[in-house]
Order: sequence, then structure tokens, then C-alpha cells
Amino acid sequence: MIKVNCDIGERGPDHEIDLQLMNFIQIANIACGGHAGDEQSVSVFRRLAERNKIEVAGHLGYPDRENFGRVSLDLPGKQLVESLDKQYQLLPDVKLIKFHGALYNDSCENPVLAKVLVSWAKENGITRMITGYESELAKACIEHSIPILREAFAERRYAYSSKTNRLNLVSRTRPEACITDCKEAVEQTKSIVRDQVVPAFVDIESGSGEKRQVTLKADTICIHSDSVISLELAQSLSKNLIS
Repeated sequence: MIKVNCDIGERGPDHEIDLQLMNFIQIANIACGGHAGDEQSVSVFRRLAERNKIEVAGHLGYPDRENFGRVSLDLPGKQLVESLDKQYQLLPDVKLIKFHGALYNDSCENPVLAKVLVSWAKENGITRMITGYESELAKACIEHSIPILREAFAERRYAYSSKTNRLNLVSRTRPEACITDCKEAVEQTKSIVRDQVVPAFVDIESGSGEKRQVTLKADTICIHSDSVISLELAQSLSKNLIS
């Protein structure tokens, strides 16, 4: 079964949409204070997850609340690990981890960073990681015997580089980055789940408008809670997605 995961608790403990999303997801990636979240929001959403029998993942990112963790930071490994340790103290018994934003994206492309993160995970007894299909973090996890859940995104568009043969999310700086039509997001999700392909812009940074179907395998589908269609999409996927 494909599980829907959602980055949650990033807008405080009482955000109405976040609270409603907890009725339609199977994995809650709870923000642990790096990019967002605090002890109170973690406690509220942890209790809701337990009540609704939702699996919890620790959602850790760069320590950068000002930019919501969506800007890459060139942190020394020791400083990054110290921040991850501090964040993880809010969910120390949770052994499923998903990194957030720029840290997630950087770990998909940077093998050195991926190894730092996997080393941290091993030291903390992490037993599973959520990451992108064929990402550098996925490769490092497999190398060190940490099982992964391969992730794809429901309401984000993809870009493919013919130079690197790598599939990435379209940068949020571009107008094409986010899908704001629920039907389109559902269709993209179905394509990933049923056919293991996703439409992707080819060499978008060079101005190409060409699209191509690119292989994308996933064990879990992500919805960002701050998407304008997050609740509608979660409700639709709960009805349409998935056996």
C-alpha cells in the first residue's frame, strides 16, 4: 500500500488545516524546531497521530526558521549534527526520519552530506529514512543497511537534467514549481503510483519547455501542509489513491 505522508506542525499547534489533515494521512512528519515547530506543536501532533493510528516521522532541517529551512546552508558537519541532535530531542523514540526543505534537497545531490546524515542516523538508532528515488541519501542508506521509503511529491512539479540524468523538484523560485489544481496533482500521483513515471520539464534552467515521462518509483507520496490545495488533495487521495 502506498502511504500518504505530510509535513505537519509547521504552523503552530492549532492550525485548522493541519489539524484536519491528520484525518487523511498515514505518516505525519512532525517539525522538530529546526525550520519550524516547537515542543508544544510536537506534543499536540504526536497525540493526534497516536489517536488516529498515524505513523510519526521526525522532520529535521537546517536550523533556519527565518527562511523556513528552504535555503541551503554551508554548515560544518559538527554544527549540523549538533543541530540535528537538538531537534531530535523532541522525538527521541521515533526511528523514522525525513529531512526538510533545503537539507532534503541537498542530501539528494551531495554524497558527502548524505554520508554525514547517515552517520548521524546510525548513531541515533534510526531504522528507516524517507528520501527520494535514487538520491545520494538513498544510496548511502542502502550502503549502511538503513531501509528507505522512496518518496514522491503530489503537488510539486519535477525537472529532469540531461547533463546529470537526475530528476529533481522544480525550484520554488520558478512559477512552475507548485501544482495548484487538485485534479492535476491527483493525476500526477496516479501516474507515479500506477505507472512509475512522472512528467518532468527537461533542462528547465536552459529555458526548454519540453516535457518527458521519467521513471519515478515511490513507496510514499508527500503532501506539503502549506500547499494551497493540501486539504482538498489529502481528501481526494484518501478516496482515489490506492490499493
